[in-house]
Amino acid sequence: MDEIQSKIKFVNVSKSFLNHKKEDRILTDLNFEIFAEEFVCVLGPSGSGKSTILGLIAGFIKSNSGEVLFNSKPVKRPDSSRALVFQEYALFPWLNILDNVAFGLTAKNYSKAKARETALEYLNLVGLSGYKDHSVNQISGGMKQRVAIARALAVEPEVLLMDEPFGALDQQNRENMQIELLRLFSKTRKTIVFVTHSVDEALKLADRILVIGNKPGRLLLDITVPVSRPRDFNSPALFSVRNKILDKLADPDFFIGADI
Repeated sequence: MDEIQSKIKFVNVSKSFLNHKKEDRILTDLNFEIFAEEFVCVLGPSGSGKSTILGLIAGFIKSNSGEVLFNSKPVKRPDSSRALVFQEYALFPWLNILDNVAFGLTAKNYSKAKARETALEYLNLVGLSGYKDHSVNQISGGMKQRVAIARALAVEPEVLLMDEPFGALDQQNRENMQIELLRLFSKTRKTIVFVTHSVDEALKLADRILVIGNKPGRLLLDITVPVSRPRDFNSPALFSVRNKILDKLADPDFFIGADI
């Protein structure tokens, strides 16, 4: 059997920022590994450093100590092999939907025609090819997020990084987008690292869940979800995983609050 490829590895990673000339410790001594074609959710309270973890993987920020590896090599700078999807969509209102998706491809020296052709393929993948000529303000929040995902996928990254991408959506759209994301994951088999503060969202989506404790963030739990998708929340196995997570988060030092 072929060995599963390691995509991302954190080795004793710590990160601090200067805040009013004082050191603000965000992450401390993080050690974990993410493998090819895994869907991993990073779960934790606001301020625990979840977004910082994505920034370190993407190469937007550097650790103070330790090492972040991608394909066994240190991450030194941003690269299209690691695409980041934000909660705020980050679409360009002066471009139509097709050109928003094509935007990143022009930076990879695609011709305009080839970029638009490729962008249309990915709009079709997320079910929005019929909206290619619409402006950003003509589509819903859920559709905007699908455009953002199509744009990220169009540059053919090895890893898709997602920073609470459905947090701004209403519950129905959020559930619809979770289903859509799982469909895309099944089809593309991209490695996905998905930040959330919702236990149930993590249980619905992830192969593995990394639970990060309150600031400074550290790894409290690395747990596999041993239930096939689509998941039955009445499953005893899923119930057991949920309880282990909630028990860990119920520690007074790491309590998230009523939104779980």
